[in-house]
Amino acid sequence: MSVTPEVTSPVVSKEMKENKIKRFRNCRGFTLTEALVTTSIFTIISAGMATFMVDTSEGLFWAMKKSLISKDVRHFTQRITMETLGANTAYVYPSYLLKDRDKAEDRKQSGESGDCLVLIQYDPYPGVHDDKHYTKVIVYYREPDANGKSPVYRIEKSFDPPSEIKTDSGFDHFENFLNENLVAHNPNNEIVIELSRGLADGSLFRNLGNNSYIVNGEILHGNEVKEITNTYNLTISPRG
Repeated sequence: MSVTPEVTSPVVSKEMKENKIKRFRNCRGFTLTEALVTTSIFTIISAGMATFMVDTSEGLFWAMKKSLISKDVRHFTQRITMETLGANTAYVYPSYLLKDRDKAEDRKQSGESGDCLVLIQYDPYPGVHDDKHYTKVIVYYREPDANGKSPVYRIEKSFDPPSEIKTDSGFDHFENFLNENLVAHNPNNEIVIELSRGLADGSLFRNLGNNSYIVNGEILHGNEVKEITNTYNLTISPRG
């Protein structure tokens, strides 16, 4: 039995060709104009997203550093206020360098400023009617660089038993006592504020007179490219 080959109708072949042409047209690629428009839209969207990300990042950076500054201000204010209230008197010196605090004439007078604040506590010893003796000395100071920036350092020295106040050693008796008991600046001393700039004539502490002092500074956070700052102004007075 022989098999007769199937013959394709010319009509069917024409329809198949037309369908192929339609499918080809439907699957054609982008024209140059469409590609350029699409690229432009994508570039605009990408630029907008990049700007949004930068703004968001800067906002988060600013908020984080401001939060750290507020924390520093609160902690420093509470601490120095309480310690000043516990002191009998205070002196301001130009700096913590030995040459700036070895004579009574180095003490800053009313209206003058310096970068070293010394809080002094003394009480009668051994009885309430006996002579007063030094019980504690607390020092806050800075070592500013060429840009006026520096951490704020703190030193505390307690005396047990209390140390005699030797007024017969001359007008500089406290400076002699201070230099005998507190060593020179050490970078390992406690840091109470990471970085600050003095605003009181470039210094941090100003003697207001009448045993009152003002702490006037600027706390810095961030880096050289993006520096976040905030000022603080605090008046403190020992109990006298």
